[in-house]
Amino acid sequence: RRRETESELLAATAEEMATAYEAGLLREEPSRLVEVASGEGAIAARLEEMYARAEHEVCLFDTPPYLAPAGPQVDLQADLLSRGIVSRGIYSATGLEDPKTLSRAFRMVELGEQARVLPSVPLKLLVVDGCRALLPLTASSAGGYCAVVVWHSAVTEALQKLFELAWQQAAPLGQAVDDGELSESERTLTRLLAAGMKDEAVARHLGVSLRTLRRRVSDLQERLSAASRFQLGMRASQRGWV
Repeated sequence: RRRETESELLAATAEEMATAYEAGLLREEPSRLVEVASGEGAIAARLEEMYARAEHEVCLFDTPPYLAPAGPQVDLQADLLSRGIVSRGIYSATGLEDPKTLSRAFRMVELGEQARVLPSVPLKLLVVDGCRALLPLTASSAGGYCAVVVWHSAVTEALQKLFELAWQQAAPLGQAVDDGELSESERTLTRLLAAGMKDEAVARHLGVSLRTLRRRVSDLQERLSAASRFQLGMRASQRGWV
């Protein structure tokens, strides 16, 4: 027990010394705080490295415009989840209006990602273990892809806090439970409504008219004796539909 205690103290001391050393390096050479990655290939390499080094949790802001194909990142996130790393993503409702983005988001939820949605997301962002962050420096691909990696500092702590504040305000983007009460189209409808999407966007995804969509929503409200859409959402959540 004594040796165990000594080992724990040594580990804590080593961690404190590493933190102090890192802080000292930043004071002596502030340029170590950030690293600029230019070009799609360089950014992809940094992204892969950050996912591979994740030990506890990855937090992600997802919003358009998208500067690169989503495929490689989906594979990285899937591998991350298979390793038991927690993944939390906040999606922009406007981004989910794109069928490919919506399909990708639901796929990640199926794999185990904790996903939420906001009407808008402030920026694209990846934070790994609360101490490393990646965010784009360019808003379009016209001038070439460019992103910045930020190492552990007050900046990464602030970015993590920004994510946590947004997480508290965001609505869950869950997977409807297949309990036999809903048809496939009704499950899709409840998930799209839960994402906070506008009626026009939901109708486009379902391939129906606005009139048909509103009739279906009205039917769901009647089934759950819900006087409003808000009450419909609450009762659908209580039943595990979203």
